[in-house]
Amino acid sequence: MTLDFDLALQYVLTAREIGAEHGLAVTVAVHDLAGHPVLVARGSDRWHGPYMAMGKARLSAAFRKPTDQLIEGWRDRPLFPASLTSVLPGEITLNPGGHPIRRAGEVVGALGVGGGAPEQDALVARLTVERLDPGPPA
Repeated sequence: MTLDFDLALQYVLTAREIGAEHGLAVTVAVHDLAGHPVLVARGSDRWHGPYMAMGKARLSAAFRKPTDQLIEGWRDRPLFPASLTSVLPGEITLNPGGHPIRRAGEVVGALGVGGGAPEQDALVARLTVERLDPGPPA
């Protein structure tokens, strides 16, 4: 299955709804596995919001893991994530708030959320994916 506009829109709308439930006007980016944006929606007028969300989605897509897990795993290797900013194309954001999107158990892209504190962004991303991911095929 591919990550198309209609599926990306479901993730954006759900993330914005979950963000609002937590008092946040989140910016949401959905990227395909190559790190290309499928859909980006601003949640506030902060100029950096879309860039932060897109960078989180891109990092999560590249490694197919939530960004908070990646950052924790690299805690003792600070030079590794720093090197990624020049190695991965299209710029990345080294912050919590990115989460892979799976369909039928296969990663098809990633979601990036910005607008709150890093822990809030990670929570909104995780809850969005949990609500929408159907799980592995039966």
